[in-house]
Amino acid sequence: MKLIITLLTVLCINSSYAQTQTQNPTNTRLFAQCMFDISDKNEMLTLQNEIRNNPNIEMVRLDYNTQRALIITANLEELSELDFVSWFGTHGSTLNCIQIGVYGVDVMNQYPFTNCQ
Repeated sequence: MKLIITLLTVLCINSSYAQTQTQNPTNTRLFAQCMFDISDKNEMLTLQNEIRNNPNIEMVRLDYNTQRALIITANLEELSELDFVSWFGTHGSTLNCIQIGVYGVDVMNQYPFTNCQ
């Protein structure tokens, strides 16, 4: 009898743990970096604030002087290049040297980016 109660308890605990895991957002953090071409600094700052308001963004840095962008995501399992470009709106067509990876796992390209297609 004790064995049956123990087994049922273990099954219930495992079941509730599995449900909790599927309901929580992912802990995966991705990074995306690129070069862009935005000539108006105020436009760039406005864009940075718009991107920052995205609930899937943990951190965004747009550097006017070097025309580089670095974004770290939150609660995303994957990020496509198309999704990343869409965050830049009308400036998406100016992006180049895009690199997307898992933050803390994949190596980020160092500036200046030299392996661009």
